[in-house]
Amino acid sequence: SPALPLSSPHTSLCPLSLCPQLSLLVKIIPSPDWFVGVDSLDLCEGGQWKQDVTLNLYPYDAGSDSGFTFSSPNFPTDPPENITRITSQNPSHPANSFYYPRLAELPPLAAIRLLRQSRAPSRHTPLSNHIPPQPDTPHFSETPLDCEVSLWSSWGLCLGPCGGGVRHRTRYILLKPANSGSPCPELEEQSACTPDNCL
Repeated sequence: SPALPLSSPHTSLCPLSLCPQLSLLVKIIPSPDWFVGVDSLDLCEGGQWKQDVTLNLYPYDAGSDSGFTFSSPNFPTDPPENITRITSQNPSHPANSFYYPRLAELPPLAAIRLLRQSRAPSRHTPLSNHIPPQPDTPHFSETPLDCEVSLWSSWGLCLGPCGGGVRHRTRYILLKPANSGSPCPELEEQSACTPDNCL
């Protein structure tokens, strides 16, 4: 089939009975070579066209560019690698834009819904740019995110009287907890010490 223009969230296509499978690809922009899509989605079941098909779409890496982030400069992969699905742990590099090792899986980046329509002009649903809410779309459970903090700073100066000095060190929050994740630990710590002028 020829490529479909996807300038709006709706488009029309006329599959043939001899070609009941649909493949589509939408590039993620900006990105090195990432995309969402489906491959050989069968639109028939039991010899009949399906009435309604909804699929969540997840990111894939085309294997032609080695960038880790949405705005990475072009860095061609030579030789090209196989197409792989991008997950919360793969690629397992902290610079990766999708690297969320505490998530079991990434939420979908997009969804596609295919509705069978009558060919009769009087019953044809007009196209619009309005995307209606999808009450039947499954909701993904919110994964708990634990608090993450930095390493401790160096100890500060020892201040106070001889025999009763105190020094402090601090750390800061890297990631606030969410969805009932583990709370943040103490961000400041103190320790007894002897001031330099008492030695």
